[in-house]
Amino acid sequence: MDPIRPNASIRPQPGGVPLRLPNDALSFTEPDSRLAVSTSSNPSSRTSTPCSDRLTRRQPESAPQSDYWMRSVSFAALHRLLCAMAEPPQGLTASEINDLVLNHGLTLTANNPHPAPTTLYHYRNTLLRLQLICRHGRKLRPNLKDPVVCELLRLSPPPNTAPSLHPHAQEQFARLVLRNDQCRSLFFGLFMPQDDPLLSLHDFRHRSVTVSWWHQRSITRQVQVVLRNNHTGVTARCASPVSKTSIMYGVRYWARDELQLIDEYSPPGGGSTTMFPLSGNPAVTPNITMTTVSRLLSFRSSADWTVFSIHDLIVRCCETQRKPRIVLFAAIDWLIREWPRLTVLIPTSSALATLNATSLHGADTILRRYYRHGTGPYISHIRIHKDVVAPTENVQ
Repeated sequence: MDPIRPNASIRPQPGGVPLRLPNDALSFTEPDSRLAVSTSSNPSSRTSTPCSDRLTRRQPESAPQSDYWMRSVSFAALHRLLCAMAEPPQGLTASEINDLVLNHGLTLTANNPHPAPTTLYHYRNTLLRLQLICRHGRKLRPNLKDPVVCELLRLSPPPNTAPSLHPHAQEQFARLVLRNDQCRSLFFGLFMPQDDPLLSLHDFRHRSVTVSWWHQRSITRQVQVVLRNNHTGVTARCASPVSKTSIMYGVRYWARDELQLIDEYSPPGGGSTTMFPLSGNPAVTPNITMTTVSRLLSFRSSADWTVFSIHDLIVRCCETQRKPRIVLFAAIDWLIREWPRLTVLIPTSSALATLNATSLHGADTILRRYYRHGTGPYISHIRIHKDVVAPTENVQ
């Protein structure tokens, strides 16, 4: 994963919460005739110049670093921890919560049964910041005044060996994250159309738009992460290490890997990554797979064989439909299984594909635009014959 962090603010949205950003790391800039936004296909050459204080407003220099609290945590572990904290009615102290994890078998991550004190702190702090728990003197206990928290407590938490949440629990956590001021103003608000406030999970699922991000070196040689709303041109820059950690490895990771609010891929040649919103829970059902197969086959030409790039299919079958890449990959799995002689996979070298990657995270991001069948090679293109027949009815 790659990091991002925000810290300026833009014009308050009518009827909504203003996009408020801490000052040292991320600033939002609205497009304007006085704002130069390059349309170069190479993201590293794009520039944006703030226009005026009317268009770019920043928090005071004393803006607290505590706004950058988001870290890479497992929401399955958060759910387990929340439910464990509900058992003693009087609540638990921080040290008692640590003891739950370290000595009583509560697992945060499968590969780290004995997390460091800073890791334990970030889990507690995430529960507090999302208002899943509240303080009562020295004790911490679940926030039973919040119906979303009560619903999470009603649901059974995933077992220690489970890395992901139940879909319904996932939706509840997504509501809490989108309700949080810092998460909304520093990240999710950038996905909304201009002057369109982000008020709910439904708003994000159905009205948000794509956002691209890329690395850019400033005139002081500092590497920044730049995020840009692809519809409005509103741009955010993350410069400080803490902002990158909080946004790119924190809330962006939550949105993509933990809560399935977005998916992303790296278009070929440009050096940027496109994040696109998802319309709902990304479970792959037979009906969804068949619908995607039919859509894919409808793009064939009149020739005997049609060659598609996987990247193009991600755009046409996933981004435009607000569906995750796994839906497309399930459709390709079906084609390989049902029409093995008329479906041809064209591989690429992973070493060549990631030649320009500067880190393992960067290589992983690039490889998201390819299909991979099991542990086989990465597939850049697929060739489909005209005799492949689309499914004619839904599969139950």
